[in-house]
Amino acid sequence: MSRADLRPSGIELRHFRYFVAVAEELHFGRAALRLNIVQPALTAQIKSLEMLVGTELLERTKRRVELTEAGREFLRESYLALAQVGNAIDTVREFARGAIGTLRLGYGANAAIAGLIPASIRTFRTKWPSVDVTLKEMSSSEVSASLLKNEIDLGYAADTGVEMADLVFRTVGTWTWLLAVSDTHLLSRAGTVMAADVEAETLAVYAEPGGVLGLSSAMRSLPNFTPRRVHRSSHITSLMTYVSSGLGVAFVPSSISLLNFPGVVYINVDDPMPPMEMKLVWRKDGASVPVQNYLQCVTQNLPTPAF
Repeated sequence: MSRADLRPSGIELRHFRYFVAVAEELHFGRAALRLNIVQPALTAQIKSLEMLVGTELLERTKRRVELTEAGREFLRESYLALAQVGNAIDTVREFARGAIGTLRLGYGANAAIAGLIPASIRTFRTKWPSVDVTLKEMSSSEVSASLLKNEIDLGYAADTGVEMADLVFRTVGTWTWLLAVSDTHLLSRAGTVMAADVEAETLAVYAEPGGVLGLSSAMRSLPNFTPRRVHRSSHITSLMTYVSSGLGVAFVPSSISLLNFPGVVYINVDDPMPPMEMKLVWRKDGASVPVQNYLQCVTQNLPTPAF
């Protein structure tokens, strides 16, 4: 008997349970007690099962009950069917509480550099080790679009000052700005600098399609700062290579200093520049259970988000 034949047969889950009890006890009375039903009802159910499968499963006499050859085969299939149902129930329960499934994370470079990604994933997987976490590096400006397209479930993005109604933005990190210069630059030994000190320099900025990432809001706090030349770079490595080569200087969040780029010196900035903020972003109407579990792990010291 194949499991594919069970679908149209009319056999129900109780038939498997009743049959297994009788097959293991080889006694209708004991099996009925075990199932907490009356013996005539059990006998009727077994007869109904035999009619459904079209063959005798048990040999009955006044003294004994034994399995037929077909009954022994059906017992093996019954164990498999009950186990499969049990596994399905367990799987659904685990899925419902977010213990299994997939969590897709998108992130910008600064979130990885600052250690936000590894630390948060380690915290999450300590509690939910069976959730498959996938990572996709992208620019901060792509995080929101990817969330709205359902390509990722959560994203880390530097604050661009633009928020969308369909998304939730939660600040998870802030960094002050430093000036990065070549170690051969005249300012490399300065303890602090003012933005005005580098107006004549080529300013290297980390840029994305559509604008300058993060720095724009900081620069608005320096209305009198107008660099003469601007070099845009779409990758942090190329930006810092430009700086270390002495071709320009760059305002960078303090997290960048963790990378220890050779030939680069970081200097404190005296101008009152608002810090760079890192946001954790997710869909308002798409917070799956794994997403909620991740948010609880990562934002446990922050105000409780509205899912």
